[in-house]
Amino acid sequence: MATELLELIVRDRRLTTDPEAARTVVQMCDGLPAALHVAGRWVRSHPLRPLSRLIAELRAELDEKGVSCGVEDIWDAIYRSLSSSASLLYRLLPHHPGSTFTPESATALLGLGPEVCQDALEELVTAGLLDLRMMRLTDDGRMRLPGPLHAHARRRARDHEAHGETAEAQKRVLRWFVRQAQLADRFAAGRRLVVADGFGPVPDAPDVPLDDPARSEDRSVRTARAERAARWLYAERHALFACVRLAHGRGMDAEVVALCEPVWTYAMDHPHASDVTGLFRLAVTSALRSGNASWMVRMRCQLARPLWESGRLADAGRELDGALAALDLLGESEADHKLRASTIEFRGMLSSARGDWNAAAADFARSREVHLAIGNDYGAMLQTYRSGQASAELGDLEEAARLLAEAHDAAVAQDRARLSARTGFALGGVLQRLGRTDEARGLYERSLEGARRRGSGFDQVRVLDALAELAGAEGANTAAEEHRAAAQTIRRRNGLL
Repeated sequence: MATELLELIVRDRRLTTDPEAARTVVQMCDGLPAALHVAGRWVRSHPLRPLSRLIAELRAELDEKGVSCGVEDIWDAIYRSLSSSASLLYRLLPHHPGSTFTPESATALLGLGPEVCQDALEELVTAGLLDLRMMRLTDDGRMRLPGPLHAHARRRARDHEAHGETAEAQKRVLRWFVRQAQLADRFAAGRRLVVADGFGPVPDAPDVPLDDPARSEDRSVRTARAERAARWLYAERHALFACVRLAHGRGMDAEVVALCEPVWTYAMDHPHASDVTGLFRLAVTSALRSGNASWMVRMRCQLARPLWESGRLADAGRELDGALAALDLLGESEADHKLRASTIEFRGMLSSARGDWNAAAADFARSREVHLAIGNDYGAMLQTYRSGQASAELGDLEEAARLLAEAHDAAVAQDRARLSARTGFALGGVLQRLGRTDEARGLYERSLEGARRRGSGFDQVRVLDALAELAGAEGANTAAEEHRAAAQTIRRRNGLL
């Protein structure tokens, strides 16, 4: 509809010959008629320039000068009529990390408590300064400022830069996101090795209503809570990424490291995300800048994985060499021993990426011994899983089945939703190779169910591919084709093609 309005405002063949650029113009205007009129006049004023060139110039015009004198005057009048809390929130929203926000994150940004923020949001809605279309499509009440209003609010914020309100608000909401991400990480992945200290509550900014799985006796409830926390990490990924960059730019190294640990958990369900490598590079820089040995080891390990997953094995090796060198700086605490064992595991995983499964198996066994010696059941389970994968690659299927069954049982007993699914998937693959197809199918189906609940497109695709292969081998061609089509849809939706 907005595209049709633009075509009515300015009848120009460039809109039809370059539809992608025309869509970009409409998106910049957020469908607002006043902004579309400005865009139409701009197109008419420059009849010889291609739309692709005009877009950057138009964006600057809208950001710096607004949509028009008349509309800008109206928005200024509305802004001046707002209460002090609503006008403050309006000025702060353009500086919220990420392009969308929730009532909870807006409360943290404003810093005046939930009730004041609720009133301010309602006032902005009534004034027509908020876009509520997303609220109807999301479960978390997500909102946004339309592009031209976003630029208007940013211009009004410049009038108050001397007061430092923006910097304080960004610091407050950044630390709020750190705490929420740490909670979601623990709830989604369970207690595991982390090197960052936990962040406490932010005054006047309540936590997101995520429930701790450990506080329920019901296994299905615990699983549902863990999966909801994983979905929160996915929903807020853009805000978390923005927070990492903001924190790094401000020299807030503790916040960078604390955020990158939950980002790691997100990346386990969504590997190959293009932004993750850059974030972990920032984390390594922050760790080196801080001089904290544990941070240096952990962040280098976290960076190494997306590097080898993207085929940059030499770069990954250099990061792990740096991590291994920094192990000498650690002490003898239990956490330090866990970190040493984890780094050895990472070296084994790099060896597996290189195809050297003998070296990988040796490192997984060594890491497992360290975890067993310090009584770390989770670490021992994880290395049993890795050892089972190595045995499968080396052709010892019976040993692989034994190890993977042990790891799967332990993951289920420890309520590790992701690892329960992944160990089950790996065990299913070995059982399929051993001809135990009914057992393999059951494990695949349970793994697929878990991946769907977590929203992990990566895991869904590989399980569907395995089910398609299994169905095809049994002559169930219709089922095989359905699994392949489902996998292809997910690949297309998640950019995995």
